[in-house]
Amino acid sequence: MTISFDGQVAIVTGAGQGLGRTYALDLARRGAKVVVNDIGGIDRPEGSNAEAVVRAIEAEGGTAVASHDTVATPEGGQAIVACALDAFGTVDAVIHNAGVWRHELFEDMTPDQLDPVLDVHLRGAFFVTRPAWKVMQAKEYGRIVLTSSSTGAFGRVLGTNYAAAKSAMLGMARGMSIEGAEHGIRTNCILPVAPFGDKGPVPTTFTEQLHSKGMAPEDAGPEQVTAMAVWLASKACSVNGEAFSAGGRRFGRVFIAVADGWLAPDGPPATAEDIDAHLAEIEDRSSYAIPPTSIDELGVIGKMLKARRGT
Repeated sequence: MTISFDGQVAIVTGAGQGLGRTYALDLARRGAKVVVNDIGGIDRPEGSNAEAVVRAIEAEGGTAVASHDTVATPEGGQAIVACALDAFGTVDAVIHNAGVWRHELFEDMTPDQLDPVLDVHLRGAFFVTRPAWKVMQAKEYGRIVLTSSSTGAFGRVLGTNYAAAKSAMLGMARGMSIEGAEHGIRTNCILPVAPFGDKGPVPTTFTEQLHSKGMAPEDAGPEQVTAMAVWLASKACSVNGEAFSAGGRRFGRVFIAVADGWLAPDGPPATAEDIDAHLAEIEDRSSYAIPPTSIDELGVIGKMLKARRGT
């Protein structure tokens, strides 16, 4: 293995099963000391599997400790990072993988089906990475991997709450990547495709749809995602603020772009009728930009205006 984590400490949330478990095992095989965070809870009444993952790591000669603190509170996030510091003295990488599901049509969704999803995915990302960020900032090195989803990027039925939480990961990672760059901290997103493992209560309709599109269980288990998550958490990771789909034996960059669109003429502001008349130009994706920041997007518009005006 040329990508090594010798001397490094990694935190993996939601690591008691599925994706998190495979991440933790591979990190440990590559020399990382791993904090296996898993709380169990209402989605898994049997409780946490963190100790089982720790035992599996130790059986292979690795080093790990279990953490049962929740990511969904500031105190829990702080405790997870404190576990790493108490056991191993530092934090080099955080993979925020913990998640919950609440499948419901939007018309029937209630606040109690929205809040837990936001608490674990979005707020959990903040609560865990912020205390780790301070450690990374001080040592001028860090790798953070936030877990988004194809649902967050492209949507699906029975998943508006999940889509909201997962799309937030894309924006959060972009902002963190910009602020962390000067401190040697790289933050990226992974969008796993792994519905056939023991990840959680995936809707039957979802797996049936995947079967109908040629996706087989052996192609879409957690092990088919691990390589990307581990690479993003490693010193070898050379990208920052990007997002990657991983699973089904395919790995590909996911990106948000803005089409060149239609530039309204000088004079009075455009009207709704102008939008209707120029919709084809506005939606044309033959030419687009991927601005590094929101300020850069304004810069793209400024360049277009200058070019038209010859200034």
